[in-house]
Amino acid sequence: MKIAQWKKGVQVAIATVLVVIITLLGARRTWYLVQELTFPWTEHTQAELDVKAFAQQHGLFYAEYPKSLIDLFNRNPETRDFVLMYPLRKKEPMDLSGYHREDGVPLFLQWDKQWGYEKYGRDFLAVTGCGPTCLAMAGYYLTGEESMNPKDVAAFAQDNGYYARGYGSSWTLISQGSTQLGLEAQELPLVKKKITTALEAGHPVILALGAGDFTTTGHYIVLTGLENGFFRVNDPNSRDRSAKLWSYDQLEPQIRNIWAISLPA
Repeated sequence: MKIAQWKKGVQVAIATVLVVIITLLGARRTWYLVQELTFPWTEHTQAELDVKAFAQQHGLFYAEYPKSLIDLFNRNPETRDFVLMYPLRKKEPMDLSGYHREDGVPLFLQWDKQWGYEKYGRDFLAVTGCGPTCLAMAGYYLTGEESMNPKDVAAFAQDNGYYARGYGSSWTLISQGSTQLGLEAQELPLVKKKITTALEAGHPVILALGAGDFTTTGHYIVLTGLENGFFRVNDPNSRDRSAKLWSYDQLEPQIRNIWAISLPA
């Protein structure tokens, strides 16, 4: 009986301390403190350790970082600076002046600080926004309109029901949404000649991909041209993959759908 009473007393004491802490710090700050105290006692990836180190250096809490962004960093080390700066983020004015259409289809990255922290569906555009980012690349290249940026195209996609929970963007964003944005999307068969003909005509080609070199689930990329028989690719999630040339044989098994994007005749 005495042991039971003692345990109950300890539980009451702990609960009282927690109530006092929450009252003084607030629920969020208390959660941050719990995360800080438990961090050393669990295993972590290199990305998580980098985030923790950066947070300590800048007087931040590790728990200020959303799990989905840390997971993004784990999957793609290219996003390191974007993820680390999340608690220090500032609203940045939209500025596409650094993208030159005369040089070809611009490479917009989902995790650009101009738009990557925006929400798209239940996550960040940096995580789920490959579809709008690809459509924005094609649209800006063809029109030069600054409204053809990932932030505005993602907002359009969400407002018009093209965001697909658990998937990112439905294929109808490309096939139907293009028309609403003043573009034209022609669905192509999985035939190399059809794709190369579209590219030679100056039409960016958007691919919906399955698991493979670019993703473990689903992804969109843009074919921007040809070079020595290989395809130039704009991958909205990777500068490194965008810097490579890709053969048709590499891409073909991963392709799930294809659209050539152009201006209406």
